[in-house]
Amino acid sequence: MKIHKSIAALAVICLLPVMASAEWARTVTAWDTLLPAQGKIQLSVWSGYYKSEQSNIDKTEKGAYLDMVYGLSDKWSVGVSPFFYGWKKDGGGSESGISDTSLMTTYRFRDEATGGLDLAVMGVFNLPTGNEDKDLGSGKVEPEVKLLAAKKYGPIIAVANLGVTTVLNADKGYKDVMFQPSLEGVYPLNDRLSLNAAFTGSTASSDTMDGWVDMAVGAMFKPREDMFVAGSVTTCVTSSCDWNGIELSAGIQF
Repeated sequence: MKIHKSIAALAVICLLPVMASAEWARTVTAWDTLLPAQGKIQLSVWSGYYKSEQSNIDKTEKGAYLDMVYGLSDKWSVGVSPFFYGWKKDGGGSESGISDTSLMTTYRFRDEATGGLDLAVMGVFNLPTGNEDKDLGSGKVEPEVKLLAAKKYGPIIAVANLGVTTVLNADKGYKDVMFQPSLEGVYPLNDRLSLNAAFTGSTASSDTMDGWVDMAVGAMFKPREDMFVAGSVTTCVTSSCDWNGIELSAGIQF
C-alpha cells in the first residue's frame, strides 16, 4: 500500500458518521449506532484542515467527505462516500483532487432499549479512485469491518468502535491488516447542543510507520431535528506523529 501515513490518518479521522432517526447525529469522530429511518436519505459533508511536520518539512493537508446514506430499514443502511483531498509541502510540491471512494453498509443487531446497549456491524469497501502517483490515494482495495457499540451512562453517551482494515496485495514493507479503535463521549447540554471528546487510533501501517493516537474535542449543534453542524479541534497525542487540525461538518436528512 503506497500511501503516506498522513493520508491514512486523514481518512480515519475525517471519515465520520452520518447517522439518524429523531436524534439524527451525536458523534463528531466515532461511527455511531444510530441509522437512518427506513426510506430516509442523509447528506453530509465532513471536512478537515491539518498541519504537520514530516522530516523537518511543514505540510498542509485538507480533505472532505461527501457522505450519502439511505435507510433500507430502521436497522440497515447503505451509503457511498467520495473523498476529496489535497496536500502542499513548504518549499515546493502540491496536489489536489479526488481521493479514494468508500462504499458502506451498516446493520444494527441489538438495541439498548431491549438489550442493554446498541451493537452494530459496519462493512466498508474502499475503492482506489485516487491517483496513487500523486499521493492522492492508496492504489489498493481496502475492505474494512467495524464493530460499533453505544450506551448511555446517566447524561453521557459513550460510543466505541473497533475497526479492522485489510489491504489486498499490500506492497512489501506495508501491513496487510490494521486495527483502528475509537472512543467518544457525548455530553448533551440541551436538546440542540452537545460537547464531544474522542480518541481515535490505528496500529502501524508499515514497517517504518508506527501506530498513532489522536484526540479531538468539539461540539455539535442541531438548529432543526433533521439538520446538524459540528466542529472540533484535533491533535496527535503520541510521539509517532505530529499534526494538528480543525474539522467542520454539516448535514441534513430528508
